[in-house]
Amino acid sequence: MLIIRNNYQLLMLLAIALLTSCSGVVNNLPVFYTPAATSNHVSYLPKPMMSDSVKAKNYISGSFANNTLPYETGDMAMGFVNYNRSQIINNINFSYGGFAYFGGTSSGYENSQRKIREEFYEKGFHGLGLRTSIGFAERSGNTEFRILNWENAFVYEGGSYASFRKGLRDQADPLSVSSNKTTLFTTGGSTEIIWHGRRNTDRQYGFRLFLGSTIGLQRNVNYTTEKISGIASDFSFFLKIRNAYGVLGSGTNLMNNSGKITVGYSF
Repeated sequence: MLIIRNNYQLLMLLAIALLTSCSGVVNNLPVFYTPAATSNHVSYLPKPMMSDSVKAKNYISGSFANNTLPYETGDMAMGFVNYNRSQIINNINFSYGGFAYFGGTSSGYENSQRKIREEFYEKGFHGLGLRTSIGFAERSGNTEFRILNWENAFVYEGGSYASFRKGLRDQADPLSVSSNKTTLFTTGGSTEIIWHGRRNTDRQYGFRLFLGSTIGLQRNVNYTTEKISGIASDFSFFLKIRNAYGVLGSGTNLMNNSGKITVGYSF
């Protein structure tokens, strides 16, 4: 009986030691700090339809968006001001424009495996950027198939959060893997379907999918043994009623995730 009791106690001690060692390993996983605009600087650029009487238009809008760090360790909220001009010539459509944004860091989901640094909170950021798009479309009835578009987005980001990321990079802390980039350039292709109502031709609805890559960002942040990966993507739903429009978007990039709501006016 004494032998059984001693064996039981020995097994309990081994189990506690194993759990403690495992939890110590799990809790020592790095947090990745990426630019605030990583997953949301690519955005839908509205354009006239081939059936519209006006072939060139200006679009102004405001957006509210977020960006969640890899593994949902931290979150950022921001506002955008956007402008683009779009035009259609026969089957070719193109857009160009700029945007500005500002925001700050906030808490993400509680992650027991990856502990974000306290200095992350209450950091601010701001940025400026450019967007372009050119594509080919075909029309069938009240539907337009924007078969292939080439889209680009360039952004510069500054502020205390950018300084925070640079400081972490200089510290070389293995539990704080940080990108020190303040400029991002993303390029890729998209496809879109858009249609107008048969009776209410001033009502337009569209879905668009973008897939691409942010040049140099993956290499910049993957300087330790643990890596992150993933393409840049943006899926959008577009709704236009007369001159007012709205866009719901969802983006990803290198395990960053975002949502975006846009309301705008065309003229």
